[in-house]
Amino acid sequence: MADVSNSAPVNDLEFTHALQALSPNIPIAVAVSGGGDSMALLRLTQRWLETESHGASLLALTVDHGLREASEVEAQQVAHWCRTLGVSHQILRWRGDKPQSDIQAAARRARYGLLSGICKEQGIRCLLLGHQFEDQAETFLLRLGRGSGVDGLAAMAPDREWNGVRLLRPLLGFSGRRLRATLQALGQPWIEDPSNSDLRFARVRIRDGLEDLTAAGISASRLVATAQRMRRVRSALEHATAGLMYEAVKWEPAGFAILGVSKLLSSPEEIGLRALARVLMVVAGREYPLRLVQLERLYGWLQLKPNSGGRTLSGCRILPRGDSVLVVRELAAIGPEIALSPGESAVWDNRFVVRLDRSERMSSVTSCTVREVGRAGLTQLRGSLPKKLPLKTICQATPGFWQGQHLLAAPHLGFVDSKYVAAEAAFDAQFAPENKFPPDYGAAGNGRNM
Repeated sequence: MADVSNSAPVNDLEFTHALQALSPNIPIAVAVSGGGDSMALLRLTQRWLETESHGASLLALTVDHGLREASEVEAQQVAHWCRTLGVSHQILRWRGDKPQSDIQAAARRARYGLLSGICKEQGIRCLLLGHQFEDQAETFLLRLGRGSGVDGLAAMAPDREWNGVRLLRPLLGFSGRRLRATLQALGQPWIEDPSNSDLRFARVRIRDGLEDLTAAGISASRLVATAQRMRRVRSALEHATAGLMYEAVKWEPAGFAILGVSKLLSSPEEIGLRALARVLMVVAGREYPLRLVQLERLYGWLQLKPNSGGRTLSGCRILPRGDSVLVVRELAAIGPEIALSPGESAVWDNRFVVRLDRSERMSSVTSCTVREVGRAGLTQLRGSLPKKLPLKTICQATPGFWQGQHLLAAPHLGFVDSKYVAAEAAFDAQFAPENKFPPDYGAAGNGRNM
């Protein structure tokens, strides 16, 4: 727990203990916005790596969201500081149209996508984030105000994996005051983001109100201590949920799940609801869980042991089959098609890793698109399909490799165009049934630490 009365700079030994407790992998990337917290993280990490004789194993990453006129100038300022320090640096730009509402949440999703993407591209396993002690308290209050349950009130985890990259927060035990004192001791300037004082943002209003809460006995230290206790509870619940899913859920390569209703309902309701939410998220390729009220309604329907009909929810269809239900992708909710060239791989519908391999036998295929097989695909496959197939709903939602309106391959249906049978393995689509929560989903970051 941080000593909020301490205003001394963070020394190298303190930071070493904080970072080594997270067992970071080398090389390391640091998200740097230029704000005081992220600049302190950059300087402390650089000193740690030099002490450990890994001086060249650091990459600083700055995301230019393009939401303020000064953002490009600020990104270039960070690049200049990094050159002066001898640190490799890259600017990542959020391109395309920006949303008109919920801008901070959209910027946060884009930011993490850009940061994790470049880390994976460069073989970097760990990304350090500059969230500090007061950020944790603010996050707890934000989620409390939104009526969050245990998961949300657990606030930000010091170590979690997202999209194949470890996200580490070694500064959660240090106050912003100490981090700025560190920069002053090093003679390192930083950027003050004007949005940090913009009262239109909920986090800024909460930050301003923390002083009054402290006077009422609700200090940042107590809020953070409560978040840490909630994290212990969340860990226990996740462990129990994983055990139930191992027993009750069967994942199918075609992208759907078979859920045992009796096993689900015989578990404590909280664990059953969590497992149900996880299944729906994976099958639909969602990043966020459903609203609890929606889950509770679905759970109540399952308690009635339905043997016919079905439900549509969260981009999924839930279809009773004896003592089980099939959870399949809703055709109308499937994401847009993607383009593939030979040798490329990509993620389609946030569920399948698809790849078009190079092959001499496929010289005529210079590119293709991946989209659902759909009704049109099944029409083309009439008479070419194996006898034993799952429901048409499932078949239509599987990935197909297309050239224009011609279906080249449907791997999960055992189909390849006769021209390319000899190169059948070139068309690959792997269902990845992983729960890919974004980092500390539900957080409302203001971007000042990256």
